[in-house]
Amino acid sequence: MKVVHLRLFEPLDGETEYFFGSLKAIYSNAALAERVRIRYTSLTNAMHGKTEYRNKTCIITIGHLQTKKQTKERDKV
Repeated sequence: MKVVHLRLFEPLDGETEYFFGSLKAIYSNAALAERVRIRYTSLTNAMHGKTEYRNKTCIITIGHLQTKKQTKERDKV
């Protein structure tokens, strides 16, 4: 599962760390969208083939959420 980590250099409502399921989700919050200072299409172009974007206001990193593989009840010993 993909996770997008947004770190603001200046707090917004006392927070600097945000986590999302997609880059597009950042733009569902108008205050965050303004704070990142890059439009969605430009961000997707800048991130193409990369896992990190950085500018004067933030760092955006794409990673993977590590989860435990689920086992079926009958497979348990």
